[in-house]
Amino acid sequence: MKTGSPGFIGARLRQAREARGLTITALAELLGVTKQAVSQYENGSGSPRPEVLTRLASVLNLPMHFFTKPLPDLSFDRPIFYRSMSAATKAARARAEVRYGWIRELRAQLREAIEFPVVKFPSFNLPAELNHFTARRLEDLASETRRFWGLGDGPIPHVVRILESQGALIVRDHLDAETLDALSDWAQPEDVPFVVLNDEKDSAVRSRLDVAHELAHLIVHKGFPKEYLLKTPQFRQMEDQAFRFGAAFLLPEKSFLNDLYSISLESFRVLKAKWKVSIGMMIKRVDDLGIVKEETTRRLWINYSRRGWRQREPLDDELPIEEPSLLRQACELIVRERLQNHEQLVEASAMSRKDMAQFAGLPEDFFGPHDPEVNLKILRFPKAN
Repeated sequence: MKTGSPGFIGARLRQAREARGLTITALAELLGVTKQAVSQYENGSGSPRPEVLTRLASVLNLPMHFFTKPLPDLSFDRPIFYRSMSAATKAARARAEVRYGWIRELRAQLREAIEFPVVKFPSFNLPAELNHFTARRLEDLASETRRFWGLGDGPIPHVVRILESQGALIVRDHLDAETLDALSDWAQPEDVPFVVLNDEKDSAVRSRLDVAHELAHLIVHKGFPKEYLLKTPQFRQMEDQAFRFGAAFLLPEKSFLNDLYSISLESFRVLKAKWKVSIGMMIKRVDDLGIVKEETTRRLWINYSRRGWRQREPLDDELPIEEPSLLRQACELIVRERLQNHEQLVEASAMSRKDMAQFAGLPEDFFGPHDPEVNLKILRFPKAN
């Protein structure tokens, strides 16, 4: 007689385990079962007894119906771009990809009631080989992207908001690795650009560069095969190209140089407030554009380090970090229009309140529990004589 849990989906357990950063052995110890049992749960050759399922839900902080929720048809055939592909971040990448899949599921859920912005990304005639992307071509692509979106050549007030308005879905999440600044992907079959930013990065200017960097991958590297990310030379080449595009997108050559009254740390510090990019990025930018001698660049970096700016630059504590808003607005609108209440939203997602709040950029208590509303009616009494 089978004593397992009907409808249990092993792949959901693997998702939950990886999302919580647990090995099979660690999870088995927390559950009080063997690691062989956990492996059987995950590969579908067995399912947990009801009491073990209850412990699973508690340990992994997920509702029990998460483990019976059908898996959506999400394709991961295209490359997911990361800042680092080192072995040290393999577990972090697995965790990030699971949570990214949950974000896609959440968008699909909300899309049943909410119309998200239409994707309007430029499509260029791009070289088929990485080696054919010259520095000049990357500069031009960044300028053409600005023109496509009507951004002009001045500072971009809010990079995240621009991408969201053009159909990208951006989320700030715990990536649990210093080397994972962000990831990006063209989700299929939706054909929607997604960007996940590391919410542990507490510098507005560095976070803006992360967004511009991922934008480069989404535009420049969209058609390249996944295998390129596993080959060190190609991976480094793609990263260098993304940095060059990102810098050109945030600091257009002509308008930036027109603002630059001298090649000095002080002038960079003044321009930081206007352009909302790091001083370090401006040093790299003038070097890439070839307007300073090698000795000048070396001296700038030496003085930059002496001031302790590699750890923290001026204005880092003053410039606000750009927060995504699409998922937050969608959840708020659904509740406001009474399509679903707070608890029904999180129930439909089969996620924890904590995960929902993180993805949507909302306080955890937004998703309940809430006191029930009491509807009062006015009674009309006849006037006394």
